[in-house]
Amino acid sequence: MPASAPDCLRPTLPAHGPTIWAVRLAAGLLAVTPVVLSASGTQVGFKDAFATARGNAFVATADNPSAIYYNPAGLTQLQGQELSATAYFVRFNADYHSALTGRTSSLKAETQLLPQLYYAFAPAGAKWAIGLGVYAPFGLSTDWSNSTDLFEFATKNEETYTTINPVFAWRLTDTLSIGGGVTFNHLKVDLNRGVNFSGVAPFGNYRFNASGSDTGYNLGLRWQPSEQHAFGLSYQARTNFGVSGTSELPPVLASESARADFAFPEVVIVGYSYRPTPQWNLEANIDWTNWTCLKTVVVSKASGPLSLPFNWQASCFYELGVTRYLPDGWQVSAGYTLSENSVPDATWNPAVPDATRHFLCAGMGYAQGPVRFMLTLQRALAGTRHVNSGQRTFFGSTPDGAYDTVINTLSLSLDFRF
Repeated sequence: MPASAPDCLRPTLPAHGPTIWAVRLAAGLLAVTPVVLSASGTQVGFKDAFATARGNAFVATADNPSAIYYNPAGLTQLQGQELSATAYFVRFNADYHSALTGRTSSLKAETQLLPQLYYAFAPAGAKWAIGLGVYAPFGLSTDWSNSTDLFEFATKNEETYTTINPVFAWRLTDTLSIGGGVTFNHLKVDLNRGVNFSGVAPFGNYRFNASGSDTGYNLGLRWQPSEQHAFGLSYQARTNFGVSGTSELPPVLASESARADFAFPEVVIVGYSYRPTPQWNLEANIDWTNWTCLKTVVVSKASGPLSLPFNWQASCFYELGVTRYLPDGWQVSAGYTLSENSVPDATWNPAVPDATRHFLCAGMGYAQGPVRFMLTLQRALAGTRHVNSGQRTFFGSTPDGAYDTVINTLSLSLDFRF
């Protein structure tokens, strides 16, 4: 089972204790760390090394503190206090072969860190449990630089979405638990694209930089009628952000106040876990993300509105995972995730080079006393996506062509029970 986070050299803890200090640290790191998109649209669905090793099939198992995200009802399986931290390292590579010029451009590839933190408390013998999670359910960081054929559609773009999620879980019967909580969410967007005024060389860079906050909620249910069978269901509510900031196009337009509304989808996850013996756990999940809420975003500003068409489509993750518990505290897991594409050709933007992807996952963990760790490797492959959007700028540029993408990740989790 999991969790690990970045180490600090001899940190000085404030008087109110290590848990609050750790939450503040994780929230601060998330607030400044954009994420390379690693799933459908800008969704970052992988939250824990143990769950990731199982292809993210975890909603029916949900037996560590990351259940705060996957299925808060699962917290009733825990006892005592447990702190879980995860470091998720992502490297995203993309190549674009232009249908117009025949040239190939590459996304600037950088390894990025996404830290996540979960704390759970379940008193011995009690029917209830509480938890607090700090994580990023969505995120984006792509950089096509200023010298590619895609200059007029996307240069460097970032979306940083941070969630703080307190939850409460209650065991209704020996076999049925429910849970839920409030999500406090903060969004920061920094969107950039080039503008060509001459038809010969790029001239300017348009930028929209803004932030805003919204609240939401999540719910979960877990039913385990027998030792061999368990079912899980979770729901994450839609969020709607009114972000405010600045819009600029130097040297033509100076910086001016601007605002826009961004919608992020509700997510429904359903799963079934089968344990033929205590040494084996097999699970299958379907994760549905309703991206149809994201339509055309209008940036309102004094110099005139700017429309950003998205019109994304709902998509699913199909997740399969298996864990084998070995003697002496060791365990191994493997999994597969099929992530459907959410971005249609008609409104294609290379800032989000989405595609149907196949995630292959494997991990190994060890538990000794109050400490557990998990290390997981993941590789996502997608066939070449041929985009034919028909989009053309005034001077004839197009994002149409062939896109090849590969994602490699490493996830390290550390749990400490006390």
